[in-house]
Amino acid sequence: PAAPGQPAQPVAGDASGWSMDERLYNQVWGMFEDLARTTAAYRSAVDFAESRMEQELDRVLSDPRTRVGPAADSARAEARAKQTDLVEQARTALDRDLAQLIAETEVVEPALPYAYARWDSPVWQAYQVPMEVPMALRLGDLHLPERADLRIPMLVRLPLERGLWIDAGRSGSFDGPADSGELRRLAADAAVAIAARMLAVYPAGEFAVRVIDPAGSAAGSFAPLVGA
Repeated sequence: PAAPGQPAQPVAGDASGWSMDERLYNQVWGMFEDLARTTAAYRSAVDFAESRMEQELDRVLSDPRTRVGPAADSARAEARAKQTDLVEQARTALDRDLAQLIAETEVVEPALPYAYARWDSPVWQAYQVPMEVPMALRLGDLHLPERADLRIPMLVRLPLERGLWIDAGRSGSFDGPADSGELRRLAADAAVAIAARMLAVYPAGEFAVRVIDPAGSAAGSFAPLVGA
């Protein structure tokens, strides 16, 4: 049990559901919702602090009596101090909530079945061809720049109700490969990884994979599927 005033220790499968797989699925999505909510609150607080500081600085500059001199310097310093204090408070709250989520992922991740698990999870060592379609499939991880080491499993329900679109983005649109060819290669690699995971978690012969690559530009990425 947790000490008084301390958050409860996380438990794998601590969510509603008829089976452990369903409880884990619901718990993972609860973690994602917590991450989205606490990050949105942090970003909103930072935006508010910036906006209030700008308004206070504008008031200082708009008044000729306070625009220059010691009074102006003092007003600017006070506005920046308020902004810093608000951001630090917001960051403290964010770090507290993210620490709790990290503790939960450390408990939940090892308990995930292979349909939900990472490729490096020990659960794959006991892999057997499934007899039934699992409830959900892991496509990858979700994370945010505020805490890159916190990664929430990205799960989708099966069977898929709609197709998946892997967007290669635009070259130079993020801090990553700037070459459009490299982005397309990474997108093809992601598609192959998802197809391989679907083959692994579906019963044998349940569905077929068709690879369409008219120009042959993704031959390297598709080689594992073609060779298999």
